[in-house]
Amino acid sequence: MKKFNAFKKSDQALTSRYFFIIFLLIGSILAGTISVLYNLESKDYLSQLKLEEQNTLKLQKQIILNNLEAIISDLYFLSRQNELSALFDNNSNAIKKNIAKEYLEFSRFKNIYDQIRYLDTKGMEQVRVNHNNSQPVIVQNKDLQFKGDRYYFKDTFRLKNDEIFVSPFDLNIENSKIEQPLKPMIRFGVSVSDKKGHKRGVLLLNYLGNHMLRSIKETGEASVGNIMLVNSDGYWLLSPDSEDEWGFMIKEREHKTFPARFPEAWKQIKGNEIVQIYNNKGLFTSLTIYPLYPLLEGLQSSSGASNAKGDSKNYLTTKQYYWKIVSHIPITTLRSGIRKLLINLSVFAVTLFMLSTLPAWFLAQAIVKRKLYQLELFRSANFDKLTGIPNRSLFFERLDQACKHANRHKQIISVLFIDLDGFKAVNDTAGHDGGDLLLIKVAKRIQTCIRESDTAARFGGDEFTVLLTNIKSIQSAALVATKIIQALSIPFPIKGREQHIGASIGISTFPETGKTVDSLLKNADRAMYKVKAEGKNHFKFAMDDE
Repeated sequence: MKKFNAFKKSDQALTSRYFFIIFLLIGSILAGTISVLYNLESKDYLSQLKLEEQNTLKLQKQIILNNLEAIISDLYFLSRQNELSALFDNNSNAIKKNIAKEYLEFSRFKNIYDQIRYLDTKGMEQVRVNHNNSQPVIVQNKDLQFKGDRYYFKDTFRLKNDEIFVSPFDLNIENSKIEQPLKPMIRFGVSVSDKKGHKRGVLLLNYLGNHMLRSIKETGEASVGNIMLVNSDGYWLLSPDSEDEWGFMIKEREHKTFPARFPEAWKQIKGNEIVQIYNNKGLFTSLTIYPLYPLLEGLQSSSGASNAKGDSKNYLTTKQYYWKIVSHIPITTLRSGIRKLLINLSVFAVTLFMLSTLPAWFLAQAIVKRKLYQLELFRSANFDKLTGIPNRSLFFERLDQACKHANRHKQIISVLFIDLDGFKAVNDTAGHDGGDLLLIKVAKRIQTCIRESDTAARFGGDEFTVLLTNIKSIQSAALVATKIIQALSIPFPIKGREQHIGASIGISTFPETGKTVDSLLKNADRAMYKVKAEGKNHFKFAMDDE
């Protein structure tokens, strides 16, 4: 925050500095001016492209994980259906019809599942609803099929209760042939049991993968780069050229892979979770997506894609099954953008030569404003808009780094989870604007109680967190907690009235009461609630609750 404020205060000085440099360059050598500005702006241009592509891929990753989470939720919902439980007690056609009607309405409402099926313990379909091009239909008993020999049934049936099977992302196969037109598919399955815990079959959802691919395309329309999705072997699941896709299933396309076309880039992309590469082929931005992790930790997936015979595959762990979402800006596109920049700078340089003073001043202002804008973007993404201190996202990032550093150097770190006592009363008496003013003052007081190397963050609402790094002992954390409680106990002048609040603080330490980001926060939060239950306005270590 101090750096941001200092930069804003010195923007006038920076503008003057740029003006002086540009004026001298214009007055001496016009070619030198063009060269300097070209180098500066081309770097900014490339940096901006890198940032934009990173943000685009992060958004697309979140969309994909949200889609998968919704599918798992649907699967659990259907597996606990009352009608299905009734069928286990009374295997009648009437109950099956009721289940089929439920599946039919569910398919019509969701419109993302090619098939919704319940299969018995032998793998025989008992109830099945087909998507039928957004006109779902119930499959009649005579048309139900035996699927006991298919890998997705076998893999799902052997799972424990509540474990989820997720197939590879591949193409649908009907009658041992790839269905035409191509139908990308991901199969989700869960075994179902009766009230006594005996397995009674499996529930399967065939997710129409084009919905996810379409979301990726739509999100990437604003991107300069070509957005691609490839599997762990480098085969395209989504490519700017549809003829490159699904090479691991379509023999005529088996030579069309990302590694074959971009071998140097693939070496780095495959070995890194997040990477940006700039080479003679252009700018590559890559981000790894684990469909089963961390959102679906503990689930299982078949390895590789199923072939036309539906052979069963081996299991993969959540970290072995991944996709790579890649943005590629071709070198010709980059050069075109830089060329436009060079042309603009050349025209601008002529203007500077003719009217050196005024254009030079305006250019200097533009450069400084752009720098400020970039810093403001960073600030808005990482700092709380109300209090100005780090937000939850930045706190998680710093805590993760602190855990790794502490583990490597055998240091002690501590997390303080702070919840304000009496904040609601302030809101009720002073209004929400008064409550906001109080939160701003609280943030400032907390910061006075910690070192510059520590981090105070607003976690949300009236909750704050503090990260203490490289402390000598847990007593150091106790001392800071005491200072914070004392600081917040001093009345706050709000709208002409003194407002009194307190603070309940839970403390966890690395490595005694937490070795991961999640465990440290959860244990500190649990200790804080223990303080609330015991009378508030004091602190408690997580170890006291164990």
